Amino acid sequence: MKWTKKEICSFVDLTSLNSFDSIKSIQSFLEDALDFEKNDFPVAAVCLFPNFSSLAVNELKRSRIKTAVVAGNFPNAQGFLSTKLNECELALEAGVDEIDIVLNLGGFDLGDYDHVIDEIKVFKGLMPKKTLKVILETGYLKTPERIRLASELAIKGGADFIKTSTGKEFPGASIEAVEIMAKVIAENKSQRNIGLKISGGIKTYKDALEYFEVVEKHLGKEYMTPDHLRIGASSLVRNLMNE
Repeated sequence: MKWTKKEICSFVDLTSLNSFDSIKSIQSFLEDALDFEKNDFPVAAVCLFPNFSSLAVNELKRSRIKTAVVAGNFPNAQGFLSTKLNECELALEAGVDEIDIVLNLGGFDLGDYDHVIDEIKVFKGLMPKKTLKVILETGYLKTPERIRLASELAIKGGADFIKTSTGKEFPGASIEAVEIMAKVIAENKSQRNIGLKISGGIKTYKDALEYFEVVEKHLGKEYMTPDHLRIGASSLVRNLMNE
């Protein structure tokens, strides 16, 4: 299937996750998102740090753009579980639609898979009617076997989406990782629909098309909607508009 640039935009989680983000810079970022929508290049969601939850929810309330935040001590997920959960609770109270957390990689490396699953279940328990995305950090996991196992654990924990990367400390998305994740999702389709978010390094129309081809190959045309597939990106929309 051939995708137009405007259609690609509709899958984007427009992202601002900078150490220097401020109320002023995020206000400008949200205005950009609204301008994209006015110019018929609407994005699926914005993705921000949780301290900007209220600002984003308020600014986007008259649009179709969803508000997503990273939480649970992003990007490393280290810290007291109570602190990580409280961060999610505060964002949910502000009215966000979606929360992105990072898989417990320390527990994963130890082989404590039950703990990894149970922790995700606790997060999902806070948001039964909201969308929980679990970041696998595939650039850290590296091998097909580890990426597959992490995908399976996140799904068992109740993830609504599995996501490639934080885009921070480790390499971002790769075609190989996305193909493995798509295969695991396909194996679980009979039980429930699980979304896939591709994040880290997608900057051009050509990049997006390559990933879309892989996802559609394994999950079919019916899967190719923003309800099931997202691209996490900061510069892709402008690049699509200017190409």
